[in-house]
Amino acid sequence: MTDTLTDDELDEELENLQIWGIEAGKLATRVEFEDYKKTVFFANTVFSLAEEEFHHPEVTVEYGAIEIDLWSHEEEGITGKDIDMAEEIERRLGKMN
Repeated sequence: MTDTLTDDELDEELENLQIWGIEAGKLATRVEFEDYKKTVFFANTVFSLAEEEFHHPEVTVEYGAIEIDLWSHEEEGITGKDIDMAEEIERRLGKMN
Protein backbone atom coordinates (compact mmCIF):
# COMPACT_ATOMS: atom_id res chain seq x y z
CA MET A 1 0.00 0.00 0.00
CA THR A 2 1.25 3.49 -0.88
CA ASP A 3 0.47 6.70 0.96
CA THR A 4 -1.30 9.52 -0.82
CA LEU A 5 0.87 12.47 -1.76
CA THR A 6 0.60 15.71 0.17
CA ASP A 7 -0.28 18.88 -1.72
CA ASP A 8 3.38 19.97 -1.59
CA GLU A 9 4.61 16.60 -2.86
CA LEU A 10 2.03 16.65 -5.62
CA ASP A 11 3.02 20.19 -6.68
CA GLU A 12 6.64 19.08 -6.87
CA GLU A 13 5.79 16.00 -8.94
CA LEU A 14 3.61 18.03 -11.34
CA GLU A 15 6.60 20.22 -12.19
CA ASN A 16 8.21 17.15 -13.80
CA LEU A 17 5.13 16.15 -15.80
CA GLN A 18 4.36 17.76 -19.15
CA ILE A 19 0.73 16.94 -19.88
CA TRP A 20 -0.88 16.36 -16.48
CA GLY A 21 -2.90 18.48 -14.10
CA ILE A 22 -5.29 18.00 -11.21
CA GLU A 23 -9.02 17.80 -11.86
CA ALA A 24 -11.55 16.76 -9.23
CA GLY A 25 -8.78 15.34 -7.04
CA LYS A 26 -7.37 13.15 -9.81
CA LEU A 27 -4.28 13.33 -11.98
CA ALA A 28 -5.80 14.10 -15.38
CA THR A 29 -4.84 14.67 -18.99
CA ARG A 30 -6.45 14.98 -22.40
CA VAL A 31 -4.40 14.06 -25.45
CA GLU A 32 -5.62 14.89 -28.95
CA PHE A 33 -4.75 12.98 -32.10
CA GLU A 34 -5.26 13.50 -35.82
CA ASP A 35 -7.69 10.63 -36.19
CA TYR A 36 -9.57 7.85 -34.48
CA LYS A 37 -7.05 5.16 -35.42
CA LYS A 38 -4.19 6.91 -33.60
CA THR A 39 -6.47 7.60 -30.64
CA VAL A 40 -7.43 3.95 -30.31
CA PHE A 41 -3.83 2.82 -30.77
CA PHE A 42 -2.72 5.04 -27.89
CA ALA A 43 -5.70 3.98 -25.76
CA ASN A 44 -4.64 0.36 -26.24
CA THR A 45 -1.11 1.34 -25.23
CA VAL A 46 -2.51 2.78 -21.99
CA PHE A 47 -4.70 -0.28 -21.42
CA SER A 48 -1.70 -2.61 -21.88
CA LEU A 49 0.37 -0.56 -19.45
CA ALA A 50 -2.48 -0.64 -16.92
CA GLU A 51 -2.59 -4.43 -17.11
CA GLU A 52 1.22 -4.70 -16.78
CA GLU A 53 1.20 -2.50 -13.69
CA PHE A 54 -2.15 -3.71 -12.33
CA HIS A 55 -3.09 -0.06 -11.91
CA HIS A 56 -6.13 0.92 -13.92
CA PRO A 57 -6.90 4.52 -14.86
CA GLU A 58 -10.24 5.87 -15.96
CA VAL A 59 -10.03 6.29 -19.74
CA THR A 60 -12.45 7.99 -22.11
CA VAL A 61 -11.89 7.55 -25.83
CA GLU A 62 -13.40 10.00 -28.30
CA TYR A 63 -12.82 10.56 -31.98
CA GLY A 64 -9.40 12.22 -31.98
CA ALA A 65 -8.89 12.42 -28.21
CA ILE A 66 -8.30 10.35 -25.11
CA GLU A 67 -8.87 11.50 -21.53
CA ILE A 68 -7.06 9.72 -18.71
CA ASP A 69 -7.66 10.08 -14.97
CA LEU A 70 -5.28 8.49 -12.47
CA TRP A 71 -6.28 7.99 -8.85
CA SER A 72 -5.50 5.24 -6.38
CA HIS A 73 -8.89 3.89 -5.36
CA GLU A 74 -7.73 1.97 -2.30
CA GLU A 75 -5.91 5.01 -0.90
CA GLU A 76 -8.61 7.43 -2.10
CA GLY A 77 -6.06 9.84 -3.51
CA ILE A 78 -3.07 10.36 -5.75
CA THR A 79 -0.03 8.23 -4.88
CA GLY A 80 3.46 7.64 -6.21
CA LYS A 81 2.04 4.79 -8.26
CA ASP A 82 -0.13 7.30 -10.14
CA ILE A 83 2.88 9.54 -10.77
CA ASP A 84 4.87 6.56 -12.06
CA MET A 85 2.02 5.63 -14.40
CA ALA A 86 1.72 9.23 -15.64
CA GLU A 87 5.45 9.35 -16.37
CA GLU A 88 5.30 6.09 -18.32
CA ILE A 89 2.26 7.26 -20.29
CA GLU A 90 4.20 10.40 -21.23
CA ARG A 91 7.20 8.29 -22.32
CA ARG A 92 5.01 6.10 -24.51
CA LEU A 93 3.28 9.11 -26.00
CA GLY A 94 6.69 10.57 -26.83
CA LYS A 95 7.59 7.40 -28.72
CA MET A 96 4.49 7.82 -30.89
CA ASN A 97 5.36 11.37 -31.91
